[in-house]
Amino acid sequence: MPVPAALSEDFVSAAVQQREALQERVRKLRSEAEALRAQAEDLEARAVLDERLLQELDDVLQLAPQLRVDLQTDELRGQRLREVAIEILRTEVAEGESIHYRDWFRLVRAGGHRIAGKDPIATFLTQVSRSKAVESVGSRSGLYRLRVAA
Repeated sequence: MPVPAALSEDFVSAAVQQREALQERVRKLRSEAEALRAQAEDLEARAVLDERLLQELDDVLQLAPQLRVDLQTDELRGQRLREVAIEILRTEVAEGESIHYRDWFRLVRAGGHRIAGKDPIATFLTQVSRSKAVESVGSRSGLYRLRVAA
């Protein structure tokens, strides 16, 4: 490796060694961060399960404000959110008719469903826009409709 005139070979050698050490440290830190993310996801999943058990025990012990008729009070997310939202769209909106995502969100909420996330309406929009069962109407209009089966 050519050495710039202003830098001594000893300095360049030390800098190269430092660079290699930093690269290795970054690799290790990224690996540790990934392991911690995986551990956090596992802990979150276990906490959700324990919360469900607590809720069930509250129901059995009649500590809950009212007994649950079904388990649909769980917060919706991901694929399950898309499934429920599409089913509601199919039953509530005429074929070929478009609906604004905020109105669609209200229909889902009126059906007794809760949406997970810090910003439930943003979670809702993100998930339904990923569904292959719906299409956006117009550019940035916020309107959606069921896709016509080909």
